[in-house]
Amino acid sequence: MAGYKNPKPSVDDKITKSAKDEVTEISYEKYGSDYEHKKTVFFAFIDVLGFKKAFDDHREDQSEGKVQDIKFADKFKEVFIYYFELINASNLSLWETTGCYAGQTSDSLYFYSPRGDLLIEYIQLFLHFNLFAMSKDVFFRGGIAKGNLFVKQPHQFYGESVIYSYLLESVISRFPIIIIDENTYVAIEEYPETDLLVKKDKNDRYYLNIFAPLQSEFFMDFRDKTFTPQKIDMDQVLKNITQNRKKFEYDVKNYEKYVFLIKEYQKYIEAMNIHSNIE
Repeated sequence: MAGYKNPKPSVDDKITKSAKDEVTEISYEKYGSDYEHKKTVFFAFIDVLGFKKAFDDHREDQSEGKVQDIKFADKFKEVFIYYFELINASNLSLWETTGCYAGQTSDSLYFYSPRGDLLIEYIQLFLHFNLFAMSKDVFFRGGIAKGNLFVKQPHQFYGESVIYSYLLESVISRFPIIIIDENTYVAIEEYPETDLLVKKDKNDRYYLNIFAPLQSEFFMDFRDKTFTPQKIDMDQVLKNITQNRKKFEYDVKNYEKYVFLIKEYQKYIEAMNIHSNIE
């Protein structure tokens, strides 16, 4: 008795070439062309430093029979929650009126805005948030780039601004800082806050001033007037930086990252002392 064989698949002869072309056009119209092209967008792509290593080390501890630490990831949860609390309390959460959007994918945070003034507002919030994260022993690095963006839904997008900000984070940013490209700097240098919020390194790359929130002229504005931002425990921030420097003493790649943070803080202290002496 012969076994059953599936019939060979074939294209229906009744479908003409022009009809098949029409199907292709309909598919493109439905799925491809409804992305809105935004010609000028500032895009921030920001990653947790050493996130994969932290989880790999934790997994190795479990494989060696150590007691599972169920609170291991709580510090990341606390940090991510506070990020969105800040965003939601600000003007940046009004996507329909501002065109801004903030999101998260795993340990990556992202934000985009079509307006320079709203980027300034985001930078102010992020720098405060970044110090809070460091107080929880979570460190970030990233990039902000200016370019085009194609958007379908707020969380569905692609474009050169995404690519360039990712490259700044993954390739250029060796330290726990947020680098901004030159086009972004040129677009925001007219704002008076920029002098406080942005610095330039010896290679003429611009990056966000990590300790700007400690200065008296630093300011944050919230749409939700009932929102109270977290107080930063700077003693804990410095303790975490120092402990990580010691932890990575024999790891040159990671050691220099925390040495850099210590030097940045020392520069801040020196600048404040000079300012006090002038006054």
